[in-house]
This record gives sequence, structure tokens and C-alpha cells, in this order.
Amino acid sequence: MEQHILRIEEKLQQLLKKLQQVQSENVSLKETLQIKDNELIMKQQQIDELDNKLHLARIAGAAQGTPGDKEDDEEFKREMRNKINEYIREIDRCIALLNI
Repeated sequence: MEQHILRIEEKLQQLLKKLQQVQSENVSLKETLQIKDNELIMKQQQIDELDNKLHLARIAGAAQGTPGDKEDDEEFKREMRNKINEYIREIDRCIALLNI
């Protein structure tokens, strides 16, 4: 009976040691995940900045008459039309608020 209890205690100690290892690994993995999440956020911000710069470069090119793809020109015209319409609607709302 005593040997049985000793074996159970040994197994319990092994399990506790394994638990500590797993918990330590879990903490390490969480830290790594946080680092990767931060890197991902930074990369997404860089992508957004580059997309914005590309968009501004296309606008500048179109404003200077630089020839581009016909598809790009049509897309640019559509975007500009939509932006102008948004601005006009916003101006109309402001005027309506001033007239109240």
C-alpha cells in the first residue's frame, strides 16, 4: 500500500512539473503572439500608408495629364466624381444647418 502511495506521489510530482512547463510555454507563446500581432498591425499601417501614397500619386499624375491605363483613368474619374458629390452634399447640409 505504501509503495502504491509513493508511486501516486511520484506521478503527481511529474504532473506538477509538466504543468509548470506547459504554463511556462503558454506564457512564452502568448508573448510571441502579442509580438506578432503588433508586427501585423505595423505592417497593415504600412500597407495603408503605401496605398494612400499610391492613390495620391495617381491623383497627381492625372492632374498633370500623365497618361495612365484607361481603366485607371476611368476609376480615377469615378472616384473624383464620388468625392466631389460627397463634398457637395456636405456643403448642402452645412448650408441647410445655417439656414435653420
